[in-house]
Amino acid sequence: MRALAIVALAACAGKAGELAVSGDDHALRPTAPRLRPSSPEKPPILLLAFDGLSRSLLYQMLRAGELPNLAQLVGSDGFAHAHFDDSLLSTLPSTTMAAWATAMTGVGPADHGVTGNEYFIRETRTFACPAPVSFSSSEPTLEIYTDGYLGGLTDAPTLYELVRKRDPDALIWVAMNHVYRGADTLLLPKRSVVAKALTGFVTLAVSGEKAAPRDVFAALDTGTIESVVDHLAKGPLPDILTLYICGTDLWAHVAPEGPRSRRGYMREVIDPALGPLVDRLRERGVLDRAWVVVISDHGHTEVVHDRAHALGGADGAPPAILRDAGFRVREPTRVVPPTDPFSAVLAYGGAMAYVYLADRSQCPGPHDPCPWRQPPRYVEDVLAAADAFYRAPAMRDALDMVLVRPPRPVDEIDLPFEVYIGDGNTMPVDAYLRAHPHPTYVAMDRLRDLGVGVHGERAGDVLLIARNGDVDHPSDRYYFATPYHSWHGSPSREDSEIPLIVANRHHGNAEIGVWVHRLLGTRPYQQKVTDIVLGLRAGALGE
Repeated sequence: MRALAIVALAACAGKAGELAVSGDDHALRPTAPRLRPSSPEKPPILLLAFDGLSRSLLYQMLRAGELPNLAQLVGSDGFAHAHFDDSLLSTLPSTTMAAWATAMTGVGPADHGVTGNEYFIRETRTFACPAPVSFSSSEPTLEIYTDGYLGGLTDAPTLYELVRKRDPDALIWVAMNHVYRGADTLLLPKRSVVAKALTGFVTLAVSGEKAAPRDVFAALDTGTIESVVDHLAKGPLPDILTLYICGTDLWAHVAPEGPRSRRGYMREVIDPALGPLVDRLRERGVLDRAWVVVISDHGHTEVVHDRAHALGGADGAPPAILRDAGFRVREPTRVVPPTDPFSAVLAYGGAMAYVYLADRSQCPGPHDPCPWRQPPRYVEDVLAAADAFYRAPAMRDALDMVLVRPPRPVDEIDLPFEVYIGDGNTMPVDAYLRAHPHPTYVAMDRLRDLGVGVHGERAGDVLLIARNGDVDHPSDRYYFATPYHSWHGSPSREDSEIPLIVANRHHGNAEIGVWVHRLLGTRPYQQKVTDIVLGLRAGALGE
């Protein structure tokens, strides 16, 4: 059978600017070494993923018949051949870049190195920001597509590279997804459509306007799908095609309705746009043979759109607290001069923020650059910063937990985080949660995947968790960003529970479910998406 994998990864964190490519298809690697145009003996796979789409919402809409075209892609027929998993969880933080890098490499952030939408790389003094949060700029996100920016930050083989290692003839297309290293072709909608949508998003985020034109995001998503449908019209079918759709996430962030806006967007924009894709797959003889896998990267949590709850910005409380504690805080921008004497760095990600600290004894003068490759001192630097946040009146209502760990050199495996409880004392996270239950939080052991590994130091020396996913009312929620209507990033169920549907018209849902449960095991976390795709391509259910 001709293999086809369509990965629809809707994970946008778009920024403004003009894309330096023309749209259409762009070759990513030479085709000369190929022995065949594709790898037709492998089982077909259709993988659909939606950015910012919560498990409960997607399942409810499918079962209620609100998404008929998506239902066709997962087999229709009352879903007799589709297993709806209820256990898969996003990585921590439950943010776009960390989540998709995890899903598409099969390892956690501490191993692949992309620990958030923005983070600091100590050994090179680099502020990595594939989706900036603490400042507004078009360049980093656009460079994902023009220069492979995220691929250069990802220190682990991608799903595509793993597939190609096993099957050199696999034909791989990626449409609009950030993770495409190892693919053959990158598909994009027209440049003007991309620029308008991304410019619109960042303008709304910066200006603080209360309303947003949904059609600019709809044009980006429908344009992406149309590009895929056009390219599927003739020629060899790709073995893996990644279709990346942004609007479900972008619209939820800025729409006045917040997370509730996703229902109408899915029903009125995305599902109708999927109709031509269903027809094209049926026309090419793929629909009845394809494995279908549906995933997302994270959920969404409603927040209040004002500066009292938005903790981001250079004039916000976090940098002021660090300055009052004697730290020189790095400006929130992508690049600073190599002589800049900063001794603390802040990186934001919605419900979580990272604080990176230098050993201030090595740069005591006000203009002394700090040696960032070496770790800070635990008491004088790490605990000093943690205590400042713990005791700050401005953070009393805003922070849920302050996490710390004794620092280690960059080249060593990092220790797990513990909860700072004041007066220089800490408590293991599991013990703290037993003493202070957080019923909305799930699987806090995911913090090990974030902080314990070869790149665990990229999660910071102090990790701040905002009071966000642990409270019921938006008026009590805070977040590390400029004002939005919705954010994510917390360990809560709302942010963490993501869909996983595995379907095939030639297998029953019970049979599929047994295999999926066995593969997910006791840690059904986002990195298992890579294992699922590799297993299906290897014929794990008998193909």
